[in-house]
Amino acid sequence: GVEPIRDTYGRVTELRLIPAKELGRPRIDVVVQTSGQFRDLAASRLMLISKAVEMAAAAKDDGYDNLVSASTVEIERLLVEQGVAPKDAREMSTQRVFGGINGMYGTGIQEMITAGDRWEDEKEVADTYIHNMGAAYGSDKNWGQFNEGLLRAALHNTDVVVQPRQNNTWGPLSLDHVYEFMGGINLAVRSVTGKDPDAYLADYRNHNNMKMQELKEAIGVESRATVLNPSYVREVMSGGAESAAKITEVVTNTYGWNVTKPDVIDNELWDELYSMYVEDTRNLGTKEFFRRENPGALQEITAVMMETARKGMWKATDRQLTNIAGLHSQLVKEYGSTGSGFAGGNAKLQDFIAGKLSAQDAQAYNRQITAMNTAASSSQSGQSGMVLQKQQVQQGDDAGETKSLNSIWIVLAVLIIFTALLVILRKKRRK
Repeated sequence: GVEPIRDTYGRVTELRLIPAKELGRPRIDVVVQTSGQFRDLAASRLMLISKAVEMAAAAKDDGYDNLVSASTVEIERLLVEQGVAPKDAREMSTQRVFGGINGMYGTGIQEMITAGDRWEDEKEVADTYIHNMGAAYGSDKNWGQFNEGLLRAALHNTDVVVQPRQNNTWGPLSLDHVYEFMGGINLAVRSVTGKDPDAYLADYRNHNNMKMQELKEAIGVESRATVLNPSYVREVMSGGAESAAKITEVVTNTYGWNVTKPDVIDNELWDELYSMYVEDTRNLGTKEFFRRENPGALQEITAVMMETARKGMWKATDRQLTNIAGLHSQLVKEYGSTGSGFAGGNAKLQDFIAGKLSAQDAQAYNRQITAMNTAASSSQSGQSGMVLQKQQVQQGDDAGETKSLNSIWIVLAVLIIFTALLVILRKKRRK
């Protein structure tokens, strides 16, 4: 219920509170999760958002609910219950813009999620996200202010998570920052409210046809256009190690979504990835491609699949698990262990893989892993144990630069979480 006012150059310089009668609907409360880059480059824009919240919270409306004001009162109450002084709680109650504590740029959950033996309950991941992204960025007075319960209180009534999407250079599966930020806040909301929020991409790619797209639909479209599309896979296979690594990244990001928002990843998606890259049911020569160009990337794909099953997120059959474990152990035997990634250092996953092998193959696999762990105990040997990972699983410098540029676009986008029923979205869902 607040309108931006632009100068002659189109820059937003001021705000206008839209009267309730003119607005014709309730004022919708929002929480904004900002990236570190956007925080650093556009601090004045974040302050404008905070000013808009304060204006909306103070509005005296007739005829329509003021959900911003109601939420502000509730946040103040929750903070006081946690032991915050009433005066401080009132000052903090209008904070809606949050980002990394201590000026940090990441959420800290990516490394945690991919190291599956470091957590057993998703609440551990959610707590890490809420802590690391709980600093308020609203004004010069409280810039970077952190209170352990503030973000939790702000998320207390969240219904919907929305992530802007401005171009075709990334998708929810191809870029890890999407599940890191959008998936992370979704996990945080589920932890705070006990319910899974709806999730949408605000699709601005075509300015003549801007729309809201359900996250699950976006993931389905991207997977079928890329990693499950034989034409796309053939094109990827015309490349080398870097191309193989892109497939690995998509599979890893699929696992990331399984952790942060399970309902957008169906069991069938994992079945199809298994068919394409383990059994090669399309006869594309995928395994031969990985063995030739990047065996470490296929080793990582099989490890991701096994960890997804070990965590109970993919209901794989015994036959599927036996085949994946067999392929993984064979790659370790032929090319050595990458020494990092999903299987490296994850003893629980290593035991799970060994448990799906014959006694003889399990012994051979365990010997290989033990040798790798022994080599990693010294700094010199540890470096050599990482060669396969660095040379074959990770993308090259040029690809890394491209990914960084793509990442900037997404992390600069502000992640908006609506904390009231969104009328337009609800109408779309009913249709």
